[in-house]
Amino acid sequence: MKQNLLLDAGVSLEKDHLVNQKREKNVLIKHYALNENDAKIYHNRQGDFFTISFDDQVLYENQNVLERIFQKTFKTFLTKYHKGGTILFIGLGNSSILGDSFGPKVLNSLIATNQYNDFLTIPKVALFSPETTNKTGISSFRLIEMVVKDLKPDVIVLLDSFVTNQSKFLNRTIELNDCGMVFADQIRSNKTISKSTFNIPVLAIGFPTLLKHHKTYLEKFNLEEDLDIVTKIISKSINKIIMS
Repeated sequence: MKQNLLLDAGVSLEKDHLVNQKREKNVLIKHYALNENDAKIYHNRQGDFFTISFDDQVLYENQNVLERIFQKTFKTFLTKYHKGGTILFIGLGNSSILGDSFGPKVLNSLIATNQYNDFLTIPKVALFSPETTNKTGISSFRLIEMVVKDLKPDVIVLLDSFVTNQSKFLNRTIELNDCGMVFADQIRSNKTISKSTFNIPVLAIGFPTLLKHHKTYLEKFNLEEDLDIVTKIISKSINKIIMS
């Protein structure tokens, strides 16, 4: 079981929590704000959410537009929370399963800088992919807990494949938030990685690769191509922000 897009929350979300929206060349950007009274909407969490929705033309012909919008949105978030320490990027999911590989695939193209003590003019970036409990025998939460305790990062950025109930969002929406995620193997216990977990700001980037239909999960036939494009856009944007 994976985490759902915020957009799946429905009509009440648009009515009560939409702060702003704008469209740029067939890309729709929406900003939502959830407070402590909105526990039932999104796994007991509150914070700011940005959704970036796009069509086929944007994904296949105007990738530079999507890259620019994602880069601008993520940079705004990162600048707000990053105060000069290490940024820990965590790629959640299973790298061996295409529909669950978004997080690890993004990490494969990110540049780690935490090991370079001499380069003081760029942020320190550490990368970690805990895989899944079924693959390692160790809960991803526990592995992350150990890494965070040792590394003591300034901010955590989670990347994971999401689930959606609406086919129009499948492979066509990117979500960014500052309240973290509920882990797939921890949803029943409601265990999250958020600011309250380690007292460290947590950002999350999600991409819906699975469509929940009754009790089954479906993928688009062109998931591999779409995933390659989106992960390249996101990793390229993050690298530009870090190195600029």
